[in-house]
Amino acid sequence: MIDFTIRDLSSDIYYQRNYSALYEEGCEHFQFSYEEDDYYVKFSALKRRIISVSGQSLGEELYDLETPYGYGGPISNSSDEVFLRRAFFAYREFCKTQLIVCEFIRFHPFNPIGAKGSLFDMHLTERQVVIVDLEKSTEERRKLYSKTTRNIVKKAEKLLTKDSSSVKLSNFIDMYIETMNKNSANDFFYFQESYFRDLLALEGVSLLAIKKEDLFASIGFFMCSEELAHYHLSANNQNLAKDNGNYLLLDAAFEHAKSKGCRYMMLGGGRTSSPDDSLFRFKSKFSPLVMPFYIAGLDFLPEKRQMLNQIWQTQNVDSPITKLFQLYRA
Repeated sequence: MIDFTIRDLSSDIYYQRNYSALYEEGCEHFQFSYEEDDYYVKFSALKRRIISVSGQSLGEELYDLETPYGYGGPISNSSDEVFLRRAFFAYREFCKTQLIVCEFIRFHPFNPIGAKGSLFDMHLTERQVVIVDLEKSTEERRKLYSKTTRNIVKKAEKLLTKDSSSVKLSNFIDMYIETMNKNSANDFFYFQESYFRDLLALEGVSLLAIKKEDLFASIGFFMCSEELAHYHLSANNQNLAKDNGNYLLLDAAFEHAKSKGCRYMMLGGGRTSSPDDSLFRFKSKFSPLVMPFYIAGLDFLPEKRQMLNQIWQTQNVDSPITKLFQLYRA
């Protein structure tokens, strides 16, 4: 059995202040620390003003919190639930004084607090995410690929080349927009050029590419921290899809992350929570290892969240009611 314990989760890129800053337009970084002797819990999130709900302006000052795009959640060096409850109580009381209604958390799969559902007012296993063990040798790791995937990678190695030096940001952006259009992606994923530029400037972030002669077949953003690597964003040349550059790109990314000293690469999950999701099935071809991805919610001012959600329902009587914790943000 794999021990998924990470020595220092706070070193992961998703917990770095520079990463959070990529998503702070229209909001601000928020943090709170609770300590007893040598033990601590550190909370951090994006804080946003709730100005209106479905076009209806609010007559009072209210805020909410949310994890930056990706993974997060409070970090602690203690697993003592009695201590954690004291920390969460102090956090709740502080957030009330700041007029914060609630918080929505996307937990980092390697964060053990994510599994402690009793600490939260809402807690769900949202989906499974795929993990690749980089501590194995290349040969051992490839044995865990599906048989078809091993054959695809071997064939792609003969037709395509790996490139981490000549690829430019403009090459990725052009291909990324084309890929998003093909997938009819949500508007959120059409990032501005400045976002990609700032992302690439972060320590540990790299653009890796697969080429067929002088043409780029696949390009991806990969992020390496001390122990964990992440598959962040990728794009594919639709005209070269049959050459399976996306398979070779991931294989090359595993080697790249291993060379940086990473122990695991997180491939993430699918576009949906379904085990039959096509993206999840694709990622699962590279590793049988999965971890649960938890989402959680904290109600600091529950009557205010109920009021905001009710405003949304009143303004959207013809829309189906979803189970979103922050329905008023729908």
